[in-house]
Amino acid sequence: MLTAPGRRGRGLARAVASAAVADALASGLLPQWRARVAPSRRVARALGFREYGEQLSLRLDP
Repeated sequence: MLTAPGRRGRGLARAVASAAVADALASGLLPQWRARVAPSRRVARALGFREYGEQLSLRLDP
């Protein structure tokens, strides 16, 4: 989720993510959450996600 700076802190990301998770579960899918920043991790935890690992991104120069 990307929320405009002036709109943050109103629960918008949580509401949208909650709807997306509910839709995924209703469709028999396994929702996953990848987050680097703390606010995103807080939303994920509020929705019941648990951290299982870390993601590493690398850029390889030719």
